[in-house]
Amino acid sequence: DVLSHGYLCPKGVSLKDLHEDPDRLRTPLIKRDGVFVEASWDEAFAEIERRLLPVHRDQGPDAVALTIGNPAAHKVNLLAYTPRLVKSLGSRNVMSASTLDQMPKQLSSALMFGHWLSIPLPDIERCDYLLILGGNPMVSNGSLWTVPDYRGKAKAMRARGGRIVVVDPRR
Repeated sequence: DVLSHGYLCPKGVSLKDLHEDPDRLRTPLIKRDGVFVEASWDEAFAEIERRLLPVHRDQGPDAVALTIGNPAAHKVNLLAYTPRLVKSLGSRNVMSASTLDQMPKQLSSALMFGHWLSIPLPDIERCDYLLILGGNPMVSNGSLWTVPDYRGKAKAMRARGGRIVVVDPRR
């Protein structure tokens, strides 16, 4: 496609391994007597209802938080039903993977360029020095941007004498 030029994000490449991981959860778990035990989906939803409704009723909608996984934009069901769930909960506490992954990028774009969607695309092919703050495209394939074949372009940049500095808080 026009964005990826046929290259895959390292996360996408690893999905098969994650899918086949023997430790991957394949059924809901409910904690009983301090131990997680397998449960059916009906049991899991009944437990959620039993425990969540009193919190919502007794402490108010903001006592409940909703966290939406990543990437919601690529899941039709999430796009269709999440707004309804958010509205029915009435909570202001709605977060997603984008809360951590995208918001710093959008805030910095708003502060630097005047709009949160004015996200620049790096011209890495002609760049001599690249300073990356708060992301590591070798791991995420550009959570801060979309650069097809980042690894190849970074290698070519270094080969022509360019320098890449990554400030990544993770160890």
